[in-house]
Formats: sequence, C-alpha cells, structure tokens
Amino acid sequence: MIEVLNIEKSYGNEKVLKGVSLKILDGEFVSIMGKSGSGKSTLLNILAGFLTADSGEVLWDGEEISSFSGDKMASLRSSKMGFVFQSFKLIPTLNVKDNLLLTATLGKKANAKTLAYVEELAERLGISDMLKKFPDELSGGQCQRCAIIRALAYKPSVIILDEPTGALDSVMESTVMDLLTEINKALETTVIQVTHSKRVAEYGSRIITLKDGEIQDEAVL
Repeated sequence: MIEVLNIEKSYGNEKVLKGVSLKILDGEFVSIMGKSGSGKSTLLNILAGFLTADSGEVLWDGEEISSFSGDKMASLRSSKMGFVFQSFKLIPTLNVKDNLLLTATLGKKANAKTLAYVEELAERLGISDMLKKFPDELSGGQCQRCAIIRALAYKPSVIILDEPTGALDSVMESTVMDLLTEINKALETTVIQVTHSKRVAEYGSRIITLKDGEIQDEAVL
C-alpha cells in the first residue's frame, strides 16, 4: 500500500500541493485527473521519490521514503516500480531494444524470459520492427510506446504513468489502456496514472480529481 499524508509542495511563492492525503491499495488502478497546474504531475513525482515534499509523508508499505538513501530509493524503483515520464526519457545513444531492457538491466532482471516478454509487448504495441532503431528515428507516439514497455519489462508491482497516452492516436490509446488493464487484473499490479482524458481515466477503478493543489473529488467506478 502507498500512503500520502498531508503533502505540501511549493515552487517559489506558488503552493502547488496543499495538504494532499490519499491511500492507494495493492492491486488498485487509480487515475488522477485535473487541469494543467492542478498538481497532478508533482504529486506523481513525489509518490515515486523523484521530488521531495516540503512537508508531509509518503509511505510505501509503511516505510517513509523521504528518509531513504539514494541507494535504497534506487532499489525500491528497480524492485517494485515502473515509471513512465511524460517526456519519455529514452536514452538517445541506446537502440530501442536496449532502451526497453534498461530498467530490467539496472535491476539485474534482464534474462531470456524478460527479453521474450519485451518482444511480446513490442509486437502488441506495434514497434517490433523498430528494435534496432534509435530514439531520434521514432515518432512521438513510438517513443511513448517504448517508454511504456520499458516500465513494464520486469513486471513491477507498481506502475506509475504520467500522461501515458498523450502522444497516441485513439486506436493505439485503446490498445495501451487495454494492456494496462489486463496487467492490472492478471498480475494484480498497482497502476497509478495521471491523465487529462476522462476516457483514459475511466479505465481505472477509482478517479481522484485535483483542483488547485487539493483533492476535489474521488469517484469509485
């Protein structure tokens, strides 16, 4: 379980999160919605330990992560977490195949079974013929699919996604969201996504709406 307790975060004089508290249970599929500037991505990055809150706590299975050393935080990410950045963050000097295997390699989980799973996901998301290409040879949508597969490669227990379908057309959006739903149900993987799209949000089992840095509404689907 992931718990957020009274999180506050400011940038300069602008308070972006104002005492946000929530719980995400193991195996949930949670969508976080809100207008630009509502604090969605900031909350997501604090959940994953990429940002530190000004006050409040983030607990993963009862452990407060702000006290983690760099090595312990890296271990959490490589053992439990798959993260999809809005900007993709593919490594330009690695080809697609090596990018897809990067998180598994860092977590020492890259093996023949992982490669087979990555190739299966690449086929399903329509980039299996691009494994030898480099990121600068891909479209935005293709890069987004790579980022999603990279996060899924070693079957983490928690997948965190920042606008996972923003660069995709409607057909591929459905394919990606169907895949995430399938993984959530079949593997009991916790999925946490930020999205502007109500259609994408409704793939989740719960929608949390942020407004001006506060939780405005929660809806169970």
